[in-house]
Amino acid sequence: MVIADQAPADIVDRMLWRDAQQMLGRHAEAGPDGTCVWCGWRWPCAPRRLAERADAASRRPWREAWTVRHDLNSIRAMPGLREDYTDRNQGRYT
Repeated sequence: MVIADQAPADIVDRMLWRDAQQMLGRHAEAGPDGTCVWCGWRWPCAPRRLAERADAASRRPWREAWTVRHDLNSIRAMPGLREDYTDRNQGRYT
């Protein structure tokens, strides 16, 4: 994982960028069945698409990044992405 101090120079919102990188790393690929290897949702899963948006928004003015930051935090509250969800993702969460 890359820490915020190592973020590219064009990053405006380092925290949003760091969170996006963590999610991109977790929801990195599809398994043989066409679902995300992390969460089990159809690839590309919603967390992956949101992380891609967050990565792009982290380079934009903070007013644009603010909405994506809210979306990123909201997806963590979705059923199936909670810490106690242990079926397909082996106890991990977004």
